[in-house]
Amino acid sequence: MTRAFQLVRLCRRADFQALQVLPQRSLDPTQNKTFTTGSHKKVSSDLMGTTICRRSKAAPATIAQSGATSLLSALLAGAALTLTSGTADAQNVDRQGPSNTILSQTSDIVVSARRKDEKLTDVPASITALSSDFIKTQNIQNFTDYATRVPNLSFQYGQGGTLLWAGDRATTIRGVVGNGTTSYYINDTPVPSSVSPLTLDIDRMEVLKGPQGTLFGASSMGGNVRFITKKPSLNHSSGSVQVQGGGTKGAGFDGQGNMQANVVLVPGKLALDLAAGYRHDSGFVTRTFPDAAGRLVSVGNQGANDVVAGSASLRAKLTDRLEVTASVIGQSDLLHGFPAAYVPLPGYRPLSYVSNRDADVQEYSRDTWGLGSLVLNYAGQGFSAVSSTSLFARRIRQLEDDTEGSNLWLVQNYGSDFGHPAVTAYSVLKERRFTHEDRISFDEGAVLPHLSGIAGVYYQHLFSNSAVPVNHVPGLAAAGFAPDWFGANSVNNRSDDFALFGEVYYEPIPKLTITLGLRKYWNKISIDASKDTGILFAPDGSDNPALDHKQNGWVPKAVVSYKVGDQGNLYVSASKGFRPGGSTTPLPDICNADLATLGLDNNKIREYQSDSLWNYEIGAKSRLAGGRISASAAAFQIDWSNIQQSTILPSCLLPITTNAGKARIRGGELEISGRPFASVPLSIQAGLGYTKGVLLQPGVLPVPANSPLPQVPEWSGTLSGYYESKISETLSFFAAADYSFSGSTKVSNGAGGFYTRQPISMVNGNMGLSFGRSQVMIFVKNLLDKRLNYGDQPASSFDRQELLADGTYQRLPRAVVSRPRQIGIQYQLDF
Repeated sequence: MTRAFQLVRLCRRADFQALQVLPQRSLDPTQNKTFTTGSHKKVSSDLMGTTICRRSKAAPATIAQSGATSLLSALLAGAALTLTSGTADAQNVDRQGPSNTILSQTSDIVVSARRKDEKLTDVPASITALSSDFIKTQNIQNFTDYATRVPNLSFQYGQGGTLLWAGDRATTIRGVVGNGTTSYYINDTPVPSSVSPLTLDIDRMEVLKGPQGTLFGASSMGGNVRFITKKPSLNHSSGSVQVQGGGTKGAGFDGQGNMQANVVLVPGKLALDLAAGYRHDSGFVTRTFPDAAGRLVSVGNQGANDVVAGSASLRAKLTDRLEVTASVIGQSDLLHGFPAAYVPLPGYRPLSYVSNRDADVQEYSRDTWGLGSLVLNYAGQGFSAVSSTSLFARRIRQLEDDTEGSNLWLVQNYGSDFGHPAVTAYSVLKERRFTHEDRISFDEGAVLPHLSGIAGVYYQHLFSNSAVPVNHVPGLAAAGFAPDWFGANSVNNRSDDFALFGEVYYEPIPKLTITLGLRKYWNKISIDASKDTGILFAPDGSDNPALDHKQNGWVPKAVVSYKVGDQGNLYVSASKGFRPGGSTTPLPDICNADLATLGLDNNKIREYQSDSLWNYEIGAKSRLAGGRISASAAAFQIDWSNIQQSTILPSCLLPITTNAGKARIRGGELEISGRPFASVPLSIQAGLGYTKGVLLQPGVLPVPANSPLPQVPEWSGTLSGYYESKISETLSFFAAADYSFSGSTKVSNGAGGFYTRQPISMVNGNMGLSFGRSQVMIFVKNLLDKRLNYGDQPASSFDRQELLADGTYQRLPRAVVSRPRQIGIQYQLDF
């Protein structure tokens, strides 16, 4: 079926008793990072190891021992009780530990959640951050690797609104489920949520939980995921090469090769960072079909994936205050067949990785995207300015086998399958985004005493084309059908987003900060006139007139935070999130009865409006055990109204989006990371998330009021550990392991009930040796060889149906599934 039916976001005022020496990489002066905390004074990273800052009018140190400390400890100590052994002497041991990797994992991670570099424990918000060292030690390489390690983050394939295997994954944070509720960024540029860059040149990943609309705009109503790439060093040339090989159970050879190099062209002035990689994952699904004589033929290697990726970044320091960075990153993914299996009802889980089909159709998908950006940074006296311009382009091409569902539809509507011909759907999605943002940050006292802040302007233009070319079906032509194809069209969509935004941070008394944020936005979405043709439409085709949709609004935010000593903070916040509305093309007449049942018609579904929510949150952060352990906790309630609901119509089996219903979501997060024992070179990272979503008013979803919010797991958690110990002066042993869990989810069956998607649990691990500049690692992923359902993907045309004992039919879902156990060996050389 056509895809036109879907539209395709240091010097803190508190006293520093001492500053722990950060790892050498973090202290690299060429990185020129700025750490900004509570009062937003700045100290460049190359001074952090030796500078101790003290505010002349700071409150006495006894404040840090006040009742606020007791409250913070009460919130966090219970979960960290077994981790808090240690003394000041132990902290010194920590600084001199046997591994720079261990040290870097236990130091404060720097994040840019408020569009400036700050220590994670200083930001009054719930954030999960994965550092480059954590990504390396835990062998994180793809979307599943990192998505399963974030509490209260879940994902579901088949929910992205495109019906494309490569572009139809939706991410949910804190139960805010649906297409466009979680925004993805690469540096300063928003990208589609189905984009998954290889981690070969990623400095860190940040997952911001709760609405981020003030600073990040639309589609951040649940939160956002940010990939921050490495910045070229201006003084030190370096590089690395990594190769790995292995295999997947029941499949074939898996291989990967990466390289990264930082080249100083002019010391202190000009540097170039290059990265490139190739990855091959073998196919683990077997496709079967009958040949001309009726004999069963088997073809393996289905779901094999080849990925080619590369990036280049040129950094130039033009003056002492002005620098410019030009970068490009791109990737191409080729799926040879889909990593999919049937998940029969009512079990709704994969029973076999053998896919029995009626015709010999080799499915595939090629997803190619690229991002170019130019960023100017100016550091003034008491202020800094950033100007970012980027262009993102993407093209997805896909061929899907829709034989079974389409032929059953022919039988049910025309009494014959006309020879049961092979029916395929070829689809093309093209997208371009131009994004520009200017913002200025001012330090405390630059405008008014005790006041700092940020202000900016944002613009994005998006163009997309969704096309399903004519695909002639010989059996229809022989039967005299004109036209002799199911459906075809080409639709252009455009959107223009403009916004003014800002946040101010005011300290009326020492350690207490009031944050106020506001964003004013204007959105315009246009859909060009188009025409649907094929046997599903009128004999001369169905004309779809052009349609425009405009809206504007305000996005407020307020936070009150209190700095407790130098190690953490308490905060309460209220913030609004929103998702822009849009336009759709009409559905064919075969859907009229379904629409009438819902009280809708084609005119009412041509446009859907923005939906919005309010997030109310209380949280605490602290460093415990002499600074070795970071802990954070948050509790929240989300009130969501006028929800953009997407559902598949039960008879015509096509999706619609409209506004209806209300939901309430309550939950919390707890995260702990660091070194449990000062004398043991072991680091851990643990997280636990709880979300309870209730659909107070179901809207168009065929479920009763107060039903659970679909696709929201109640519990999620993760535990990772990394151990490293010296065997000799030149040889070290290391080992890492992780476990992640996400509870079962309810998925609407379209008839007032639910399917239950099984829980997701995964165990991974690795171990190896480091010697000199080399490292050898043996790794395993999906150690327990779980067969997991990551979400069923609706067919482009008609879903496959299976005949039940009572003579009726029910949908036979096909889902994206987990890769079986994968074992390999990896070698890395740094130079």
